[in-house]
Amino acid sequence: MEVKLEVAYHPKQKEIFFGSDARFKVIAKGRRFGLTRGFANYVIEAMLGGLSPILWVDTVYGNIERYVERYFKPVLNGLPKYIWQYRGNRNDLRIGSAICDFRSADRPENIEGFGYALVVLNEAGIILKNRALWNESIRPMIMDYKARVLIGGTPKGRYVKRNGEEHLFYELYNRGASIPPTLLDNEVGVLSDRGTVGTDGTIGTKEQWRSFNFSSYDNPLLDKDEIDEMVMEIPPMLREQEVFGRFVETETEGIIKREWWRFYQGKEKRDRDGRDAGDDSEKETNPETDRREGYWIQSWDTAFKKNAENDYSVCTTWMVDDGKYYLVDMWRGRVEFPELKKKVAELFSEFRPDEVLIEDKASGQSLIQELQRETVVPVKAIRVASDKITRASIATPLMEAGKVFLPSDRHWCEQVIRECEEFPGGQFDDIVDSVTQALNYLKDKERMRSIRIEGIESEFAKRINKIRMI
Repeated sequence: MEVKLEVAYHPKQKEIFFGSDARFKVIAKGRRFGLTRGFANYVIEAMLGGLSPILWVDTVYGNIERYVERYFKPVLNGLPKYIWQYRGNRNDLRIGSAICDFRSADRPENIEGFGYALVVLNEAGIILKNRALWNESIRPMIMDYKARVLIGGTPKGRYVKRNGEEHLFYELYNRGASIPPTLLDNEVGVLSDRGTVGTDGTIGTKEQWRSFNFSSYDNPLLDKDEIDEMVMEIPPMLREQEVFGRFVETETEGIIKREWWRFYQGKEKRDRDGRDAGDDSEKETNPETDRREGYWIQSWDTAFKKNAENDYSVCTTWMVDDGKYYLVDMWRGRVEFPELKKKVAELFSEFRPDEVLIEDKASGQSLIQELQRETVVPVKAIRVASDKITRASIATPLMEAGKVFLPSDRHWCEQVIRECEEFPGGQFDDIVDSVTQALNYLKDKERMRSIRIEGIESEFAKRINKIRMI
């Protein structure tokens, strides 16, 4: 039976997948280049062609699930239903007799034990900070089938900040970039792939390496004006890395600087009235957190799986008053959907915010619907049009201006600072998503309030002038 597959590649994706026969391909690229979608299309085509088994390694299972939903299933749904099956409980995809295993890089020990014909290492800038993943898991597993390996992602510096050693992604990239394209001596006019030099001095054929570097601008489907805006908004070093896909001298310091945070002394688990949560007795109030005239919100970043490899759900509780933004509480955990819904109601009851922000995306849509139908929680569905880096960049002026305050005596304070400081190169970004969602929403709300006030004052002035003229 002939199966027609509806996939498309832009020119630079074609160059990666079909322009070279190198066994090892290393791709350093800017954000939104389209590499993950290209990987997905290539894997599906390979499986239809009978290539098996295949291994896909990524950051966390939460990301894998999103990629399957957004990139794999739209293509697979065009195939006869009986020839493919994705099993979320086992994290594998079957097309005919071919199989692709999806695994999380934060548990390398769970990857060992099998041989593969094709290996895809996605988000290499993050997952290859751990050299054990390559040395102890991936490298032995590719020997059985002499597997081809695709290694790609946005770079995260030439060196790993925590230990100062060379980043493995940078090292592997250099294996394909260190030897320029050359003409084989015995084949005039035939261009060889970059590769390792064999013991006999020839270009290696068993372990060929080819490296590619592409920027966000190389994706013809992106609006170039949007990329220009991001280029203007982020620092130069981050721009080189995130837009142009280049390895900078040090692992980027990130978008959010540690020194930007301001601090206040807060009581543990303050409620909106300034008392300790669960305690009805009168306590000494905190002048920064018990202002009843302030505007309160909770900001949720949601995930529905409890496994240790999945993303966290995060809720941050904020109070804004007099142009200052106070983080009052932060909850973080891995829970299933029923527990998550219960936690939203619990934290709402504890802090009584004016609004509860939940991103209107796949993992949040059902939560929004059930909360609106079954509870009095004042849910505000947030639609997001930009990527995480752009959203974080938009929020940074508030932090840099010293307007964002953290409670210095809370046990989670350092955790918030560290995850924000490591973004976008850190393993998790759930706290960052919750924080930037809150700050951007509150900033826009303050801006709209100022516009309304200015409009009212302007109209009032017009009426006064009209009366004076009379």
